[in-house]
Amino acid sequence: MTDHPLDDLAAYALGILDADESARVAAHLASCKTCRTAAESLAETVWTIAETQARDVPPRVRAAIVERARVERAARPSVASFFRRPVPLFVPVALAAVLVIALVGYGNARRDADRYAAVVAQTVGAKVVPLAATGAVGGVRGSLVIPANGAAPYLILDLPAAPAGKTWEAWVIRGDTPLRAGITDERGITTLTLSAAVASGDTVAVTAEPAGGLDAPTGSPVLAGKS
Repeated sequence: MTDHPLDDLAAYALGILDADESARVAAHLASCKTCRTAAESLAETVWTIAETQARDVPPRVRAAIVERARVERAARPSVASFFRRPVPLFVPVALAAVLVIALVGYGNARRDADRYAAVVAQTVGAKVVPLAATGAVGGVRGSLVIPANGAAPYLILDLPAAPAGKTWEAWVIRGDTPLRAGITDERGITTLTLSAAVASGDTVAVTAEPAGGLDAPTGSPVLAGKS
């Protein structure tokens, strides 16, 4: 299995990996279009942010950045030409740290999105119904899976942490009647087996409710879809 250097792409785009690490990532990018596209996107983000945050840096720091850029440019193979733009001399160390933290977070989000898609793609012999994010909460994904063999339907969810004092609760809504279908306090990618049967035309929804769940939804759906 290919080991994709997803956690190193942000630092590579910023140009702060050491020579060996930079060469290793560059070699991978030469043969992996997916990572190369992600790295190029991260690089553009780096320069967009950096160029709007100009400020002076101490001469010793400036000289160190110049030398680091010179050494790393010499070490990088030709495939990394997109990333040879030298580190801006006005990027302070503090800003570089913020950029790395933010971009690694972005990279992790991309990885989680890929894992969610992989989990959904692994469902075999089942009807898969995507649930639409309503916009009530950001960063949510979900799919309803109805196995063809008659097993209990379940949800594949990618959720943020529930608000304080809340839990995520699933519902099967038949006409105007909501049926409790399960709760979860998990965050990230998880599965939730529904405790209520799902018939054709039912709406399946997820809401944030008080810890322990309720018998009827009070919150706005964060995900919803018709079976």
